[in-house]
Amino acid sequence: AGFSAKKAHYPSLAMSSSNEPYVAFKDWGNSGKATVMKFNDSSWVTVGTAGFSAGQAYYTSLAISSSKEPYVAYTDDANSNKATVMKFDGTNWVTVGSAGFSAGDAYVISLEMSSSNEPYVSYIDGSVRLQATVMKFDGTNWVTVGNPGFSAASNDVRWQSLAMSSNNEPYVAYEVVSSSISVMKFGGTTEISDIN
Repeated sequence: AGFSAKKAHYPSLAMSSSNEPYVAFKDWGNSGKATVMKFNDSSWVTVGTAGFSAGQAYYTSLAISSSKEPYVAYTDDANSNKATVMKFDGTNWVTVGSAGFSAGDAYVISLEMSSSNEPYVSYIDGSVRLQATVMKFDGTNWVTVGNPGFSAASNDVRWQSLAMSSNNEPYVAYEVVSSSISVMKFGGTTEISDIN
């Protein structure tokens, strides 16, 4: 218990294909930057360098590819609070595409991998009145999936979470301020509202 160097915020947990637990977090032992650690059957060890992000990392979200590469998405203080994704290539943490790729501020980021190892992120988008947006990395660039700010709620989105179906359809659940939960998916037209 308490294996991080100091206080840790925004913990995100993911399992590798060989059932190794990894956790990403905002690491106050390293100036609030992102750190990833994994459990090696006896102790928690740092993956690459601790505090690898350029600046403070908020809303860290972790996913692991089928080839066991950990990816971390976060709100990037060093890039105007826009979204950044980094991955560990076995030696170093490297940026996936461009750092700060979102159009505006990106809050409450959620990261998932498709079955073909394409990273998808959903987030609350400051460029479209705090509505939900999904983007994916197509191998070269980060591109918007559908329309930015697709939630189009009457009030701001306060929290959201992304999941991928087995046929690579992204689903987003979101909470609207002073309202209930909605779930939307891309690839269909359904919106399921008022899920209690």
